[in-house]
Amino acid sequence: MVRAGYWVAAAWLIASASAGMTAKPVPAQPKLVVAISIDQFSDELFQRYRSSFTGGLKRLGDGIAFTGYQSHAATETCPGHSTILTGRHPAATGIVANTWYDAKSGKNVYCVAVPGVADPDARGPQNLRVTTFGDWLKQAQPRARVVSISGKDRAAIMLGGHKADAVYWWKNGTGFTTSSYAGPATAGVTAPATAFNQALFARWRTTPPKLWPAQAPAACQALEQPHLFGKLAVSGKVPPDLSLTVENGDFVTRADFQDQLHVSPIFDPMTLDFVDRTIDRLKLGHGPATDLLAVSLSSTDYIGHRYGNGGAEMCVQMHALDQALGAFLAKLDRLRVPYVVALTADHGGIDAAERASEHGIAAHRIDPRAFVKALNAALQAQFGLHSAPIAGDDPQQLTITVGPDEALRRKVRDAAVAWLKQRPEVAAVFTADQVAAAAPPAGKSPDQLTVLERFHESYDKERSGDIQVELEEYASVGMPHSPGDNVAGHGSPWDYDRRVPILFWWPGIAPEPRTEPIETVDIAPTLAAIVHVPTPEVDGKCLTAVAGRCR
Repeated sequence: MVRAGYWVAAAWLIASASAGMTAKPVPAQPKLVVAISIDQFSDELFQRYRSSFTGGLKRLGDGIAFTGYQSHAATETCPGHSTILTGRHPAATGIVANTWYDAKSGKNVYCVAVPGVADPDARGPQNLRVTTFGDWLKQAQPRARVVSISGKDRAAIMLGGHKADAVYWWKNGTGFTTSSYAGPATAGVTAPATAFNQALFARWRTTPPKLWPAQAPAACQALEQPHLFGKLAVSGKVPPDLSLTVENGDFVTRADFQDQLHVSPIFDPMTLDFVDRTIDRLKLGHGPATDLLAVSLSSTDYIGHRYGNGGAEMCVQMHALDQALGAFLAKLDRLRVPYVVALTADHGGIDAAERASEHGIAAHRIDPRAFVKALNAALQAQFGLHSAPIAGDDPQQLTITVGPDEALRRKVRDAAVAWLKQRPEVAAVFTADQVAAAAPPAGKSPDQLTVLERFHESYDKERSGDIQVELEEYASVGMPHSPGDNVAGHGSPWDYDRRVPILFWWPGIAPEPRTEPIETVDIAPTLAAIVHVPTPEVDGKCLTAVAGRCR
């Protein structure tokens, strides 16, 4: 948890603000359900800027607002998105990380890579072991449409599920695209994306886009401070030091432009522009059944990694995101159909360690490659091994690779655990057996889970590491050296990476801040109850405060 005083958080809406107001009940049968995920949108970040929001985040925050949790330890994009519309923890979804080490093949596996397919562009939900709300919806209402759109393939695919009608994500140099393994890739699906991309690129070539405003808004200017992050000196100014000044010409497909497009406040509005056009093309909300539109917005994560979440860059992003979501909700209003919105995040995050330390946080950096290299060197010396016995560039998930000799594997594991426990950067170490046995009691509040139980919620016997490592609180994994390196991240089991807002909103609702902690796995069964769709086995619960009645 970020300490009090680190940031001046916006105050919660006080209970008296809604005294005497009666919330309009959830639509009896909404025609459109909209699920929004904002990548790396921690509850702390939401609260910090809450009082400044005037657009979509203001509107959504004035609905039924919970402090939510990603209950698992692997707080990354793919695992987090896998929980939102499945109602299951990563231990059940099988999505234990963005990338995991496969001991059988000796290779890393990307979470949305298609098993057994050599095509590097093949992407799909084949590694997702459970169904999603969209799958349930289509089972109950065969004429329902399910559409998922994101700046990231793994986000769009995890939200879209196994039976989506259209799944789109941004591919550098191409624009919005899809894969036949993620859903239909017929001309009816691909042609509109191609037309959008061509028009967008043509417009950019005529009028080069401004990735950042010429200067930060007044409210953000006090945050423009120079810092040394790791070995990387930055001015903290807006536009950022690396921001391109693009000129007419064929700059659109350049790698440097595509990189900086992601890490800019225009990427989310661009994504929402494509979402708007997809709504119109498919007439979402106007079909014979309830439609699902899933949207994941990626810029907050890209900007948080590249610049941290405590500077002027994130301040500009929060303003742009709020306004873009306001325009998007106005678009939904114009559909003139009953609709429901749920907004959350796949994980949280913390600021760059150096700036966090200026606010009283005992933050420090860990060089992950150096850490794992030192561990391997110690084990090789102890056992006379000629190759590294531990695989994994994430020091929190380590896999033993010393062949079929189980006795040697146990010795290496025990020695690795002993070495890790002596390291000052390490808070705790758990073996796979310990993690597998640590199922939390049914109904235990997500804010009360032990760290071991959090690891259990994202443990899969076939895909998780042999050793799970809890690094010290506020440890930042990564050492920036050069322009373009990430300065901040996430992925820990600590609350600043787990705690996210969960907001439900529909037209006519009255503000209702809720104090009880809930989980992202509660979203799917709640939406299912709202649209009267049967729910399979899930880890979450239906929220009566939202749905009114749960089956």
